Amino acid sequence: MDINDVDDKTQMMSTDSPGSAEKVSRRSLLQTTAAGTLAGITGLAGCQGGTGGSQSNVEPISQDSLTIWHAMGGSNGETLQALADQFQSETGISVNLVFQDSYEGVLTKTLGALESGSVPDLAQIDSLFAQQVLNTDAVEPVEELLTDDFPADDFLSNVTSFFTLDGTLQSMPFNNSNCIMYYNKSAFEAAGLDPESPPETISEVRQYSETLVDEGVTDFGITWPNHVWFVETWFSNDGQFLVDAENGHDGSASTLTVDNDTARKLYEWWRGMAQDGLYSNPGIEAWGEASTTFLTENAAMLLTSTSSVTSTRTQATENGFEVDTAFYPTVDGDRVGPVIGGASWFASAGLSDERRGQVGQFLEFMGSTEAQMKWHKGTGYYPIRESAIGRLESEGWFEQNPMYRTAFDQLTQAEQDPATKRMLVGPARQIQTTIQDTSVEIFDENISIDQGISNMKSTAEEEFERYSSN
Repeated sequence: MDINDVDDKTQMMSTDSPGSAEKVSRRSLLQTTAAGTLAGITGLAGCQGGTGGSQSNVEPISQDSLTIWHAMGGSNGETLQALADQFQSETGISVNLVFQDSYEGVLTKTLGALESGSVPDLAQIDSLFAQQVLNTDAVEPVEELLTDDFPADDFLSNVTSFFTLDGTLQSMPFNNSNCIMYYNKSAFEAAGLDPESPPETISEVRQYSETLVDEGVTDFGITWPNHVWFVETWFSNDGQFLVDAENGHDGSASTLTVDNDTARKLYEWWRGMAQDGLYSNPGIEAWGEASTTFLTENAAMLLTSTSSVTSTRTQATENGFEVDTAFYPTVDGDRVGPVIGGASWFASAGLSDERRGQVGQFLEFMGSTEAQMKWHKGTGYYPIRESAIGRLESEGWFEQNPMYRTAFDQLTQAEQDPATKRMLVGPARQIQTTIQDTSVEIFDENISIDQGISNMKSTAEEEFERYSSN
């Protein structure tokens, strides 16, 4: 969803640019990059500039502190709280972080609050649900809350491009991630596999899995939670859109674009892995179960978010095996790039100017070089600032902790291709469940691959039509 972040998904059962002598204002930068934004989308909120003070019936939940709803559990939540405490200590602005169990919990409660008028100041919204929140017309573009000298040019453009519409940053990226492969180097070595050469394609994943299981090293080769984010990543790496209208970034999407070789190759492989006992199915959205299968050495490979690097490395060491990370395996060897996951901060519209200023201070703090470095080190989410990456490199952080660099390299080595923007659709939850449920039917061999693809398309088209007619 992370989309995604393992600590939060588990709950779902998780200054100047280096080398630049001067700052570029956030407004001028975002306007010059408009060609790479979400232009052409209909029904989006906030396109006419700031809305602060325009909704007189809006009141923050608390007058005494910023109320911020989030979905960070476990150690990720602890790191977030430490940053909030630091912000409060430095500014004197009181912050109340409220954990909402999951991204879906944040979404549901936020939509209700925006309708009622008693609103949180900020809500951490999964990128999968961005369109639905924008369609409320009750959130203010965060660009309007940032000071003119805030160094927006320091953000990674392939991250901010998803959250930008017509040159205006709608929400503030913060905890962003992509899918990577974790693998048990100790198990690889025990099975006679080269622990320095993890598989790069799904066919190689099958070969490695067969060896691991045949040698009796692990019960299964690989596991991952059945979540739409993984399907999105296979499609983006193959340069394919999952929905039409360029994944919803060039108009309103109306159907799934799954009637192609990418989908057939993927599902043929997935079904074969399941039927031959090489893939351990933890269940739909079963993030915690998938991680447990890997950490208890029942499977030697795990596909999940980079946000679990810190916790996975710690637990693997405690369980007595060496773990490493690798790029996400591709369908056929072509690698365009991954879609981003994780979430961003959405600001409620209609707050007072004083409150808007405080929200802006919080956003700038969380997007600062120092905060991004602390967030990355404490969680595994990749830094979204060039300056943070430069500082980490100069400190030797990535040399000492190469696992943390995988997702960043996977992101920055990606092609600038529209397929790497994850889908931006209103009925995101319905499209998500359609793909996930039908995937089970396919790899359980309850229906043929062609029938499954047909069913996905027809059900999704009904959901798109229902959403657009409301």
